[in-house]
Amino acid sequence: MNKSVAQKRILKLRAEIEDLRYRYHVLDDPKVNDAVTDSLTCELRVLEKEFPELRDPLSPTERVGGKPLDKFVKVKHSTPMLSLNDAFSRADLEAWKERIKKLKSDFKGSPKSDFLEYFCELKLDGLAVSLIYKDGLFLRGATRGDGYIGEDVSENLKTIETIPLKLRTPFPKMIEVRGEVIMAKKTLRELNRVYEKINKPLLANTRNAAAGSLRQLDPKLSRERHLDFFAYDITEISKLGSSTPTWELSSQVDTHSNKHDFLRQLGFKVDKHEAVCRNLDEVWSFTEKIGKMRPNFPYGTDGVVISVNQTELSKRLGFVGKAPHYAVAFKYPAEKATTVIKDIIVQVGRTGVLTPLAVFTPTLVAGSTISKATLHNFNQIERLDVRIGDTVVIQKAGDVIPEVVEVLPKLRVGHEKKFKIPTHCSVCGSKVEKKEMVAYFCANSNCPAKNIRGLLHFARALEIDELGPKVLNRFRDEGLISDASDIFALKKEDISGLERFGEKSAENLIVSINARRKPPLWRFLYALGVLHVGEETAQDLAERFGILEKIMTAELEEIQAVPNIGPIVARSAYEFFHKKENIDLIKKILKTGIKILPAEKRIAGKLFGKTFVITGTLESMSREEAKEKIRALSGNVSESISSQTNYLITGESPGSKLARAPKLGVKVLTEKQFLNLL
Repeated sequence: MNKSVAQKRILKLRAEIEDLRYRYHVLDDPKVNDAVTDSLTCELRVLEKEFPELRDPLSPTERVGGKPLDKFVKVKHSTPMLSLNDAFSRADLEAWKERIKKLKSDFKGSPKSDFLEYFCELKLDGLAVSLIYKDGLFLRGATRGDGYIGEDVSENLKTIETIPLKLRTPFPKMIEVRGEVIMAKKTLRELNRVYEKINKPLLANTRNAAAGSLRQLDPKLSRERHLDFFAYDITEISKLGSSTPTWELSSQVDTHSNKHDFLRQLGFKVDKHEAVCRNLDEVWSFTEKIGKMRPNFPYGTDGVVISVNQTELSKRLGFVGKAPHYAVAFKYPAEKATTVIKDIIVQVGRTGVLTPLAVFTPTLVAGSTISKATLHNFNQIERLDVRIGDTVVIQKAGDVIPEVVEVLPKLRVGHEKKFKIPTHCSVCGSKVEKKEMVAYFCANSNCPAKNIRGLLHFARALEIDELGPKVLNRFRDEGLISDASDIFALKKEDISGLERFGEKSAENLIVSINARRKPPLWRFLYALGVLHVGEETAQDLAERFGILEKIMTAELEEIQAVPNIGPIVARSAYEFFHKKENIDLIKKILKTGIKILPAEKRIAGKLFGKTFVITGTLESMSREEAKEKIRALSGNVSESISSQTNYLITGESPGSKLARAPKLGVKVLTEKQFLNLL
């Protein structure tokens, strides 16, 4: 191939690769195949090596970055990169709105209308950068720094696939684009798995990881971190190229929402979670919606940026200090906070397992005030080196139980005390035994702590909702119940005479209990609280053996032969039904007149042999109702997704299972598709 032919081929390859990049990152085109892009890039790299005089610093092959730097060069921002004032409530947003209205009313010639239009977008958790393009070509990129002076990190930014090296036409003569460099949660997990294997310090979080990656002096190290970029603003724009009339550009940037559309046209990746709002009610609805969705986003976000949508008005509103008047950052309640451990106590669970809890001064985290957080097990205490008196980081995301995730040893003063694993149960005084790798148990099967939690589990498993922890504790203190059999022996007159219990409440409770006197076999098995036997395992046991008597007399090998049941679960079930106290309790329950319905033989229904997993919140039914519908048609339900799963049913705010489904070859169903299947 001669030079002339090679040059034409190189130009076509560069254009095609850039187009594929645009379609993949900006248009989210599923038809774009990585293998095709890689193959074209490989061909381009070979040609550029053969004809080095045809190389271009903005070629897609140059995304490896330049040579390692000795230091970063300081650069001054032509327009300051301002930080935003925070808002934490609806009242804060109302106050911000009133400030804008007051400023607006002071403008000379300001219209009398109070109308304001708002633009909402995600506040991504990464590192803000400024990108400058001249004649459509990437010229320079810099970090925010102190807002006025940043660092030139152009070579590192070139390694990020989602930053275009050439803008798509039509483009302005000069343009400055602002955006956020981020690291995906998945990337962080994968890097930490690798770092753990080679004993390298783990990355703390996606924000720190993104910032640290961008400030590597060797661009190759930045490339290895697989960073991403989202554009969110245009701050400087000058004369247009010859192909773009002036009137067209003015319409492109007259509102913040139009800026986003223009950024997409130029080839930038812009996050899709955005909204133009006519009032604060719509703004608040948007923040509430994002608040529910954000735990499942592939990247970190700690809030929503709310701006005045009209560009000209934003400019007139100006800024004070380092924060603009025209925008505010609505922040969600912190999911992490620091506190000082006052004590470490041990809770005894219904199976007798001992769980250490950190006790501290009531602390606000993730929107709720908590005073205890789990330490999971005694190995965790040793691993974190948690001591009474330590300053620690606690975490609570969504509905997750609060936990201690980090110790700040530099804040120790020397009075901290190490925790000792108890040798005796704090509730009944019986000896503590270590039965599993990290678990310690109270050896007393009649421990009161076990008993009350076992009773609560029994009531919840049988769906006797009126029997909450306070009611059960009261009944136990009054001597009305001591084990699960006593629940079905309760009479209306036993309850109605108690303080705060009237005739009606007593009657309602007895009606609820009597309605549960004929539980299906699987539900009764689950209610017994056998260690490691959850709902799905109880279903498997019930389906295999049919009646309770066969399960109670089954050999270990028979239980272990049940599909989906491993050796640990099988031994736990076998040992439970071979302990005299458990057999006596079951007999006592049966004597109260309760009738356990045998498992119905599965007929080959339309879902026979199909396994379903449910993620997210369903609109038309609860998860339990969905499970029952699947089982009624001979289908199986699992809590974890695997290559053996046939369908993943997705509701609102699905979890990480949704991202794993395509990789495992699992078909994803919306709630509507699931209902159609039924």
